[in-house]
Amino acid sequence: MVGFISPKTLKYASSAQKVFKKTYSELTGLRSMQHIKGAEREIIEAYRQELPHSIWGNPEKLRDWASKKFNEITHKNYTSSLLKNEIVQTERNEMVQEWADLIDSNPYCKNSPFIKLKILRSLTENLSPQNMQLAPVINPNVIDKAIIAVAKTGVSFKKAYFKLIREFESTLNTKTEEVTLNGIRGKWFSIKVPSTAEAQRCPAILNKTKEFISALSQRSNWCTRTPNKVSSNFLNTDFHIFIDKNGIPQLCLAGTDKHGGIFKFACGNDQYAPIPDKYKEILKLFLLKNKLKNAVLDFGNATPKSLIDLCS
Repeated sequence: MVGFISPKTLKYASSAQKVFKKTYSELTGLRSMQHIKGAEREIIEAYRQELPHSIWGNPEKLRDWASKKFNEITHKNYTSSLLKNEIVQTERNEMVQEWADLIDSNPYCKNSPFIKLKILRSLTENLSPQNMQLAPVINPNVIDKAIIAVAKTGVSFKKAYFKLIREFESTLNTKTEEVTLNGIRGKWFSIKVPSTAEAQRCPAILNKTKEFISALSQRSNWCTRTPNKVSSNFLNTDFHIFIDKNGIPQLCLAGTDKHGGIFKFACGNDQYAPIPDKYKEILKLFLLKNKLKNAVLDFGNATPKSLIDLCS
C-alpha cells in the first residue's frame, strides 16, 4: 500500500531543498578563496596561520586587518644579535620606517592595503635576529615603476626593484657587456668603488655605488648584499658581476684591474662552493676579452692562484 504524502510534507521538502542548494558563502556571509585574487589572495596565503576565515572571508575586516599589520611591521624592532644597536636603529628600523612612509603615500598603492603590506613584507622578511641583512637602500628613480609592476603583474617587489636598479642609467661610470654562450644569456656589470679620498670628496657617489653593487648582489650569499660591507671592505676596488637572464648574480670578481688583475674575491653565486662548470667558460671569455688572462686570486696570505686555472 502506497503511503499518503501530505501537502505539508511536500512543502517542507521543497523548502529544505532550496536551503541545501545555497552556497557556503550565502549561508555564512563569508567569501570562499576561489573568489579572491591578486595581492589580496597572496596576503591571505602568506598569513594563513594567523588569519581565521571570519576575517579573510569578510572584505572589510580583511582590509582593516591588513592596515593594522602594515603598521605592526612598520614599528617592529628589527633587532639583531650580529649587528650593533646603532646599526639596527639606523640601517634597519629607520630604513623600514622610511620605506613604510614612502609606500603609504605612493599614489599607485596608497588605496590598497594589500599591495602596501605585500611590498613592506618583502622588504622586511629577511631582517632576522640571526643575520646581518639590511633593508634595501631607497632609489627614488625606480620605485614608482617597481610598484606599478607589483600592482599590474603581481611580481615580487624586490625582484622588480632590483631588476630596475640594474637597468637604471645613473651617473655612475658603469660598463656593461652582453653575453650569449652555450645557451647561457646574461650581462656583465663593471664598476669601480671610489677610493677613500674620492669618497670623502663626493660621498654621494660612494653611496650610489654601494647601493648599486648591493642590488647586483641580491639573491647570492656574497657579503656585498649589505651596502656597508662595500665601503668597509672594498674601497678603490674594481667589481665585475655577471647577472644571468633571470636576474640572478652568477659570478663576481672584486679587486684591481691593474698589473694584469689582482683579485681578492672571485666566486660563483655561492661563494663557499667552486664556480659551477657551466659558468667557467663565461668567466674565461670575460678574462680574455678584458686583458685579464694573467689575473690572479690573491688573498694576501696564500700563494696567488691564476683565474684562468679556475676556469678549467
